[in-house]
Amino acid sequence: MDAKMKGKVNRIISESYSIARELEDIAQGIQSEFKGIGSAQCASSLRSAAQKYRNVSSELRRI
Repeated sequence: MDAKMKGKVNRIISESYSIARELEDIAQGIQSEFKGIGSAQCASSLRSAAQKYRNVSSELRRI
């Protein structure tokens, strides 16, 4: 892989981790600010999405 492509992949990895952190922050905010079954489900879904972004980042690092 050439340097230009490696740079693009690294930017995607970085952005993916940033998205995962943002989703985790939102999930934490929802769980602490709102109460009820819906808020727990919403926070859980956001954490699941964040984990998927982290998994993508990990896979890209293996390239």
